[in-house]
Parts: sequence; C-alpha cells; structure tokens
Amino acid sequence: MAGRRGLFRDWIVSVVSIGFCRLTAAFPLPVARAIGNALGALSYYAAPRVRRISLANLDLAFGDSVSPREKRRIARQAASNIGIVAAEFARIRQLRGEFLRQQVVLKGLERLDAKRGLLLIGGHIGNWEWMGSVLTGHGFPFVGVVRPLDAPRLNAFVDTTRRANGVITLPKEGAGREVVRLLQEGCVVGILIDQSPREAGVPVRFFGHPCWGTIAPMVTAVRAGSPIHVASMVRQSDGTYVMEFSPAVEMVRTDDLLGDFEVNCQRCQDAVEAVVRRHPEQWLWAHRRWKARPRLEAEWADRCARRGASRASDGTSA
Repeated sequence: MAGRRGLFRDWIVSVVSIGFCRLTAAFPLPVARAIGNALGALSYYAAPRVRRISLANLDLAFGDSVSPREKRRIARQAASNIGIVAAEFARIRQLRGEFLRQQVVLKGLERLDAKRGLLLIGGHIGNWEWMGSVLTGHGFPFVGVVRPLDAPRLNAFVDTTRRANGVITLPKEGAGREVVRLLQEGCVVGILIDQSPREAGVPVRFFGHPCWGTIAPMVTAVRAGSPIHVASMVRQSDGTYVMEFSPAVEMVRTDDLLGDFEVNCQRCQDAVEAVVRRHPEQWLWAHRRWKARPRLEAEWADRCARRGASRASDGTSA
C-alpha cells in the first residue's frame, strides 16, 4: 500500500510540476515571473516546515547580526526565488540568440580558458538551472552533474529540458571517472556543492558552523589537472541576470592527500558562501545544510585513523 501511495504521490507531483511549466511557458516572461513569485511567496506561508527550516538556518548563519524581521524578509524572498526559477524553467529552450543576450550578461568570462577543461562549482542561488544553456550558447561544451529526481516522469521532463541546447547531463552517482575523462577532453563540467552530501563527504564549515561538503570537485579536478572556478547567476532588479565567474580557486597539493581534501573543500565552500552572503534572498535556505551525517562522521574518523596509523608506521620504519 505504501508503495502505491508513493507512486500516486510521484504522479501527482509530476503532473502538477509539468503542467505549471507548460502554463508559465505560454505567458509572456514578466507574467510568468510574477506568477512564480506569487506562488513562491504563498508557499512560505502555506508550508510551515519550509518556513521553520529556513528561519532556523538563517538564525544559525547570521545569529544576532541580522534582525528577526530581516530574516523573515530573506526567507520570504528565497521562497519566491524558487517559484521564479520554476516559472522560468521551460524558457531554457529559448536561451539562444537575441533572447539569451537580452536576459543574461556575463561577467568574468575572460577568466575561463576555453582551450582546456575546467570545473565550475556553484550553489542553488539565483537561477542555477539556466547556467548550462548560457554556457553552451556562448560556445562552451557543458556537462552538468545532477541528481536524478525520484519521480521518473518528472525526471524525464526535467532532463529533456535541461538538454535542450546541447547541455549534457550526467547522474552524479559513480560519475567520477567520466567527469575526469570529460575534463581531459576539454569540457566544462558543473557541480553544485552547497547541499549536504549523502556520501563522499568532508567536514567543513559553512557560515562558521560545521557541516559536510562534497569531496567530488577536488578529486576530479586533481585527477584531471583542471582549474576550479565559482559560477553564479544572480537576478537583477529588472528580472535579468548576471552570470559571473570567479578567478580559479587556489588548490593546495601536498603529500597529505586527506589534509589537502579538507583544505581545498573548505576553500570551495568559502567561495560559494561568499556569493550567498552577497545575495542571501536568492539562496535555498529551506535545505537542511547543517544536517548531521553520522555515517559520514564514522567514515571520516576511520580515514583519519588509518592516516594516523600509516604515519606512525612510516615513522617507525624510518
């Protein structure tokens, strides 16, 4: 019975989500954005859990440096941002030519070496869904590492839309070797690193508080010899976007591989945090970023113990 309920829930979510995308695609873009904005704001009041998680995260991140009133404003606008992203999703197919030039301004593009593969990291801020098509629209072969959605029908619709302009999508599970190969072939690979990973995590601090960060960008970048840049697409007051690319994140490389992972992962998280701090009202505060991960904690403790044992053995043998 539980399985049937799950299938029915997935079907409802798929029908509603796909219908919303098709509906907003039929309206002029400003109208579609207004609809998304209104529904996102409504969700802030209609979904107590979303509001509770968002405000708790804002309390954790900013403490007393931001007033409760300002935190509520940020949380409401962050919810509206999700509605706008959903309303704009179907417009991915239009992100080419004049429409692309009207909607998105690029900043820092000269920092990307078009002749070599590179890794772009970022977060769920502004409209992250448009970034892949913006890059292919400017001649970059782009591969997005994604987590497939649980509802098969919705996942097929989302994946097809994401691929509309030549973007390649790659399921993140077991993607390491393929990402390295693509980087070595000169592709631009994008990974969002601002959520709590379920596996392959490194202990980091985000907004000064301990959590877990994905190890994937560091591993693949080191193996492929590729630079890492932060990419963000932030909405402006007129509804258009600025997509910005940071200088390459400086990576350390020593004989202590595990220590390097900690340092480099923290540097990447710091770079993404800096973007969120500049535009907190456009970030996904409803995600449980600081969620405890007992399994990751145990795995990391085991790795550190093995590193300590190895060092002790090397010292003895010396």
